[in-house]
Amino acid sequence: MKALSLWQPHAIAIGLGIKPYETRGWQLRPEEIGVPIVIHAAKKVFREQDYDWEYFKEAKMRLSAAGVPLHKLDYGKAVCICVFTACLRTATVRGRIGDAEFWGDFSDIGEDGRERFAFKVGAVKLLPETERPEITGRQGFFNVPDELGLWWSE
Repeated sequence: MKALSLWQPHAIAIGLGIKPYETRGWQLRPEEIGVPIVIHAAKKVFREQDYDWEYFKEAKMRLSAAGVPLHKLDYGKAVCICVFTACLRTATVRGRIGDAEFWGDFSDIGEDGRERFAFKVGAVKLLPETERPEITGRQGFFNVPDELGLWWSE
């Protein structure tokens, strides 16, 4: 199964169903749409001093409302499995969604000058806290060993 590393709180927000899009500076390939993808929480700790205060406060409030306080965030582990159902230009998505669906960088052009894309999150399976395996993350998509026992069923 393929995996994608995200910084917290984005990884758990997808698992909780409160982050309906993941944005990247590259498009999904057709074979990456409609298949299960492991969402891995990177080891970078979500700390107030690293983010704009308003963003940090909003993320903390959304997670608390979903029952996940900041001290319960996992790092370096698989947190959920999801299916991306579409890959859209952020410019086409931004006008159609509400403020509650914005998380992170939803700009048309990234800091590197490239166009950005929004991966629409479909079905999600949040892994129980006790069943979240440690995984070494990587840039872009990477393979997760079958021996980890991660599985998908709808």
